[in-house]
Amino acid sequence: MSLRCLYSNESLFDVLRPLGGLLVLGGLVLGLAACDGSTVAGPDGAEADAPVSMAFSAASAPEGTASGGTASTSKAASGPRILIGPDGNQLRLDRVQMVVREIELDRATGDENCSPEDRPDAEEDDCAEVESGPVLVSLPLDRDAPAVVVDTTLPTGRWDEVEFEVHKPEAESSTPDFLEATDFPLATSIRVQGRYTPAGGVAQDFTYTSDLNAEREIEFEPPLEVTADNTNNVTFSVNVDAWFRRADSTLVNPARVTEGGAFEDRVEENIESSIEGFEDDDRDGRDDEEEAEDEEEEDEEDENEIEIEKALENVGPDSDASGEVEFEKEADETEFKVAAEDLAAGTYDVVIADTTRGELDVRGDEGEAEIEFRRPSEEGHPLLDFDPRGQRVEVQQGGTSYLETDVPTSGNENEEDEEEDEEEVEIEIDLNNTGPDSDATGEVEFEKEADKAAFTVEVEDLTMGTYEVVVADTARGELDVTGDEGEAEIGFRRPSEEGHPPLDFDPRGQPVAVQRDGTPYLEATLPTTGDRDE
Repeated sequence: MSLRCLYSNESLFDVLRPLGGLLVLGGLVLGLAACDGSTVAGPDGAEADAPVSMAFSAASAPEGTASGGTASTSKAASGPRILIGPDGNQLRLDRVQMVVREIELDRATGDENCSPEDRPDAEEDDCAEVESGPVLVSLPLDRDAPAVVVDTTLPTGRWDEVEFEVHKPEAESSTPDFLEATDFPLATSIRVQGRYTPAGGVAQDFTYTSDLNAEREIEFEPPLEVTADNTNNVTFSVNVDAWFRRADSTLVNPARVTEGGAFEDRVEENIESSIEGFEDDDRDGRDDEEEAEDEEEEDEEDENEIEIEKALENVGPDSDASGEVEFEKEADETEFKVAAEDLAAGTYDVVIADTTRGELDVRGDEGEAEIEFRRPSEEGHPLLDFDPRGQRVEVQQGGTSYLETDVPTSGNENEEDEEEDEEEVEIEIDLNNTGPDSDATGEVEFEKEADKAAFTVEVEDLTMGTYEVVVADTARGELDVTGDEGEAEIGFRRPSEEGHPPLDFDPRGQPVAVQRDGTPYLEATLPTTGDRDE
């Protein structure tokens, strides 16, 4: 078995050193590498043959959950994490650290790799569990992608549970090895540093500490499959956005979370429930199993919701006639309609794939008629007991075709045209002055081409100062207004360009505001298309 510590980005980790260098594999106690490239042999002197990494991410709460509510989160390309409550209070997290005393992975019951036939000389518990820790972890606040804490190797097989323990360091006469060269307080398991700014109030720096001892048991369903030919990774997602919140999602000032105080239990409960673990082999911070389910649901939705429209072609006998066919399929119902207009009065056959399926009874001066097939059957509509997709549809009279077309097999035939329309977009709109600075003006502009996009917010005649650019209740950047003209602008770009923050969100259809201390000075809702001003 081998282990190495990663220091690819020192700002993400204070220090990641094993305490006493112990890793327990079943009943075997093995010394860990001391981050110097040395390795440790596994059972029978052979190194384990499956690489496994363990990573941490500071993920946000899913949209619409109680912890998220109407609050918002801002994560710049680098720097602190900013939370804005529904009442305008703001919490900036500069550093979040936690002591992870133990991470224990348990074997799945009945794993064939732990059978007596595979390891005849092993004791009964030799394949039961793997333990690691303690380590001091600084959560990566400035990105969703997880930061790898340890990169190790484990025996191949299935693992069905992980136990994750946050615990203050054991009492010792001297500083534990893994806390050397840090300023982390010894009697503490969690430390958070940052700044709290009440709406319209003065910013206050804070340091929150807790001696919370908490253990989480997380089951992998299905079990984590560790194989030699796969990149195996377990990510522990810590939703720090939910830590300092009341039940209604409003923010709590961490400086008021004191021992025995009103908010102590609430915050500690939030912390305990914020940790989850999952298989994350692509290291994108999302549960691989949930991603697979989401993709499957999307595929089912694509299959279950179909809309096809096609014009009927006039083939001569009545030069004024026109019509269309429409096929709509949802999860539990399907409709197929054939409509005609400007046809001479009379009765016409609707023929699909050379089979007569119904009739159009054309009356009146408009020459209009339609027939609509339904599944499941509905009164007044013939049953749709055939699939018209990919078939020829004709409107005939006396065996002569008046209108005809081939129904597409999917609704994708017009996608290329739609994509071309989507490739080039330009939207401009003025920002509305909301009062605090009556002279201030501004505008927003969104431009999209085939391979790039830009979103610009610019202001003028604003009082000097620093203002937040908030899009859909999420702070995305800042405007630094200087000079007599009171001008400033920020330009987001995709792909990223030096000197510009990345455009990793879509502002179309979203409210945009220029705020200071939670008070909007300019605001507007960006249209979804560029048609509004045409």
